Amino acid sequence: MDASSSNTSVYQLHDQYSLRVISNSSPFLIVELYSNELLSRSVSLNDKQCFVLSHRLCETTYELYELLIDLLQTSTSSIHVTIDEHLEVSFPIRFGSQNRTKLWSFKIVFPSASSAKTDLIDEVSLDPLDWNETRALGHQIMDDMVDYLRDVRLRPTWRPMPTSVKETIANNQLPLKGQPASEVYDEIRSIALPYVVGNIHPHFWGYVQGTGSPIGALAELITGTMNTMSWGGHQASIYLERQVLSWLKGLMGFPNDETSSGVLVSGTSVGTIISLAVARKKFHGRNMIIYYSKEAHSCVIRAANLLGITAENLVLIPTNEQRQIDLQALQSSIDHNSGGFIVGSAGTVGTGAIDDLQGLADLCASRPNDLWFHVDGAIGAVLRCSTRFRSLLTGLERADSIAFDLHKWLFVPYECGCILVRDAQLHRSAFAQPQASYLALMEGGITPKNGEIFFGDYSLELSRNMKALKVWMTLKTYGVEKLGQIMEQNVEQAKYFGSLIQKNAKEFELLANSISLCVWINAGPVEKARFTFENGKLSDNRAFQE
Repeated sequence: MDASSSNTSVYQLHDQYSLRVISNSSPFLIVELYSNELLSRSVSLNDKQCFVLSHRLCETTYELYELLIDLLQTSTSSIHVTIDEHLEVSFPIRFGSQNRTKLWSFKIVFPSASSAKTDLIDEVSLDPLDWNETRALGHQIMDDMVDYLRDVRLRPTWRPMPTSVKETIANNQLPLKGQPASEVYDEIRSIALPYVVGNIHPHFWGYVQGTGSPIGALAELITGTMNTMSWGGHQASIYLERQVLSWLKGLMGFPNDETSSGVLVSGTSVGTIISLAVARKKFHGRNMIIYYSKEAHSCVIRAANLLGITAENLVLIPTNEQRQIDLQALQSSIDHNSGGFIVGSAGTVGTGAIDDLQGLADLCASRPNDLWFHVDGAIGAVLRCSTRFRSLLTGLERADSIAFDLHKWLFVPYECGCILVRDAQLHRSAFAQPQASYLALMEGGITPKNGEIFFGDYSLELSRNMKALKVWMTLKTYGVEKLGQIMEQNVEQAKYFGSLIQKNAKEFELLANSISLCVWINAGPVEKARFTFENGKLSDNRAFQE
């Protein structure tokens, strides 16, 4: 039989179902499903859809036609009608000298049946009219994104957006009518994908931003598809977050039980706000003073401003030669009539300095009712994954609270951070509110009164997306040991970077070289600090192309 002819026979399947497959001179393959000899569902497929849904086995409509007819004539049990009236196709493929067998399977999805007519207007839906078309677009996006990650080294680290692209974006009017999703995606490919900040590129050395990972990107697809509101209750996202928090407590040396608490947040900035709010709750309305070094992150000041903590209650402490907070200066600055919020840094953003966390812990332990020990571990806290460098963070495990990012050195896609609090009861009391009627808990079901955790009681947000899945999948896929090895590798790379700067001392001055950061300034009249290292020598940086 050639491609211009067609067998239009109806083939009996199981129960009341039968199937007809039509291939003629048109560019479409038509599949018709009958129930009790009446047409129930039908779908028209083009070459691309056949290629995608068959997992690249059939490149054309006629190849899929031949496959289906062959199965219908020889093994109708290979084609099964699902409960929602779609087709599941599965059959063995044999290959090799030992006649190995693998099961090949795919699904043919029929468009939704038209809604029953009523006295009301037809229901409007965002569901695709053709799920196979959506599947084809999804496969294209997936293939493109895998290529995007694979080929990142072939692109510039960063490129400026042309004026024409900016104008194209700015001139887009609010869409009143929709357009095909494939056209929308094509637009994103041209105006967004080429113009990124560059943090996933190997030559991106300018900021402390994480690269993410392929498994993290796939996790985000799953998260977006599930679209669960992770406020709390009896659902998988909450149990995943509880598991992730348990892992992170253990990693940070915190009590891994219900006495301590935590919540996943957008990042350390929000974690700092939460920590300050809990500490203020501890001090029962007493005046609270924040003590921080000039190397501490600016999020501390922002959090204080948002919580109404005035400038006279912000005390800046000098640093020592290692750019650590000066413990003697701190001790002499503490007001014994106020509560004190002591900020220690586990890797400053400016230089990567790690404060004497053990010394800070000892100081706060000497007055536990008056001092709160908070660690800003945005960059460095996850260095506890490294058995080699974990000792640099000794004392972190004694903190009252730790805020740290998972989207930096743990390679989780943006955005994701964590706040851990030693006193779970105090943490909850700072945020939990009397239940509104629309949030009333029940005896069972999704929101039971007992046995479940509601993370809305531990954070600023009631509406929360599921951050736990990408953390869970990252840790399960790569493992803490491998992540720690990469961190150790990064530290060695930073040291090597520093050694090259020192070899070029006439042009550059090395200011700091700690953990994975290397900081330098121009020592000579160099107009732009854009450099790369090639064969151990400093040269103009061609990673930044315009």
